Amino acid sequence: MNFSYEEIYFDFGQYDTFVILRFDRNSDEFKKFGSELMGVFHYTLHEREDCEKIRDTVPMPRNDRKIKFIPSELENLSEEDVIFLDQEGIRASSINLVSFFDRTRENRFSITEKKNIENQIQIKGPSFSGWEELNRVRFGFLNSLYKKGTRLTPKQKAEYWAFRTHFNIDIQADDYQEFLQTTDQNFKDEVRLIELETKLQEMTMTEPEASEFVKLSVDKRLNKKKVIDLEIQKSHEKIKEIANHYGAELEELKKACYKFDEEIITFGEIPIYLSFDRFVHIYARHTSETQIGDRFRGKTVFQYKYEDILHVLKMVVNQERQNIQEFFRQNPERPYLRMMQRAIYVDGTYYRLQIEPDGSIKDFHPYNNNEEREADNQI
Repeated sequence: MNFSYEEIYFDFGQYDTFVILRFDRNSDEFKKFGSELMGVFHYTLHEREDCEKIRDTVPMPRNDRKIKFIPSELENLSEEDVIFLDQEGIRASSINLVSFFDRTRENRFSITEKKNIENQIQIKGPSFSGWEELNRVRFGFLNSLYKKGTRLTPKQKAEYWAFRTHFNIDIQADDYQEFLQTTDQNFKDEVRLIELETKLQEMTMTEPEASEFVKLSVDKRLNKKKVIDLEIQKSHEKIKEIANHYGAELEELKKACYKFDEEIITFGEIPIYLSFDRFVHIYARHTSETQIGDRFRGKTVFQYKYEDILHVLKMVVNQERQNIQEFFRQNPERPYLRMMQRAIYVDGTYYRLQIEPDGSIKDFHPYNNNEEREADNQI
């Protein structure tokens, strides 16, 4: 046997190294995948921890076990083969040769301090002549989704009806009249606020509309404050005590939350999005700069700066985008849940992710606390 399960981990797996495998001609892997396969070895959280425990063992064990594998997108594999590699894997003894690029490597899993997101690229968007042109483009995009019957997020729905009202497009149509007659007042207020924001951007707002805009803006901020206060109360500590002991964290939490509405994490048949309520939950519980109260101190905290958390969430969801969409096609009424052995691994960290059938993210945090893992194991 050229490579053992343990040698594969310490030579390649721990670094998440991109490799090209060459299989033994008599192996099942050769018959199934051909002579070569490109991709990255994948170890679950428990498998990594077990390997780390024997790091200094002499002599090193040499076991012939199966290793999970994430194939390169360049590989022309069936969905069945991809699932097989993810759930069953490749037997160590089937590998004759491992090729890889000789460059500096790092075990990101072993890092305990804050991490930076590498190789971020800023892409300049198209320029527009003014707000009206931009808003018409935004409406055009939403209108194309609406006409195709694509599901819209709550904020997209509000923007669609606001732009349609603002630009006076088909307001006599049956669907617009149905919107007026069946929509609750809270949603109508949200639509109206977006319409007024559009008028403000285009400098077409009247004085009475300015007064209405101020009132609706204040109401929205007060509603956000209620959500933030409710999340703080879940820490089992009093607001006054929190203000005294966690003043800096509280200010950072408010600063991050008040300017947030809804964020679309990835597009698709079912757009995946983060609502304001769950944004507050993530930042109050799982981000060191904004974490409130001792109850959650040190538990499941992100290893990134709090301004990078949304980017990390997008990395995790986009890595699983095809699996998420396929899951909801097959299970339209069930939540998508990845935890424990099925936790999602990105940049040296394992993440718990739960998405509701409507595409809203309910839970997202790293596994860096044994209590949290044990709690999930009991579900």
